[in-house]
Amino acid sequence: MKKIALLLLIQLPLLVAGMPDIVLDGTVFKGKTTYTYGLFDIATGEELVKTTVIVEVEGDVLVIDDSINESFVTLKLPSMEPFYGEKTIHYNGDYIIQCQFQGDSVIIDATTPSGEENAVVEIPNRPLLHNDQLLFSLPAMNFTVEKQKFTMFIPANASFMTAAVVVKGKEKTQVPAGEFQTYKVALDFGSDVQYSYYNVNKPHTLVLYDNGRIQYRLESITSEQ
Repeated sequence: MKKIALLLLIQLPLLVAGMPDIVLDGTVFKGKTTYTYGLFDIATGEELVKTTVIVEVEGDVLVIDDSINESFVTLKLPSMEPFYGEKTIHYNGDYIIQCQFQGDSVIIDATTPSGEENAVVEIPNRPLLHNDQLLFSLPAMNFTVEKQKFTMFIPANASFMTAAVVVKGKEKTQVPAGEFQTYKVALDFGSDVQYSYYNVNKPHTLVLYDNGRIQYRLESITSEQ
């Protein structure tokens, strides 16, 4: 089996000793919901583009379809474990990375500028979250638990990292869709900390995401039951 050429991901140590594993309850999701976000440059305040994210229950799986990131992930319900992921990356050519999660392994099939490449990588730890599910599966977490850890799979380089979510408290958050009382959640990757803000009321919609360079600001929600 041909091995994919991988980029090295450097992660600073993340102290997770004694931290409980994240628990996600997928029953919070119902029907089909379409979210529209404006992506803003934090330095200039300029809106760069809009993106649409569709989160839909289809039988016993949850589908997360993110247009701007060109990613598609399916998760098992109600556990929210990743089942399948597909992502397109534009970097010196086009890469399409398909990932199938089976048992303790991830089966990777990639279409690259140099041809088809394949790999099988072992899952080092659980619970496991796919990078492209992270923001839109956290509405299923327990926000009363201050710190929770998990392992994240990154399809761009077929790597894993230890990460944690830390609930920092509640605050009012203003976005184009209105003002919300939100949970401020730190996404701690060891070498980097980002922030996401979730509506205190169920189903805990992602209202704002801030990675230090770009903000996703909620503009509209359309729900179909």
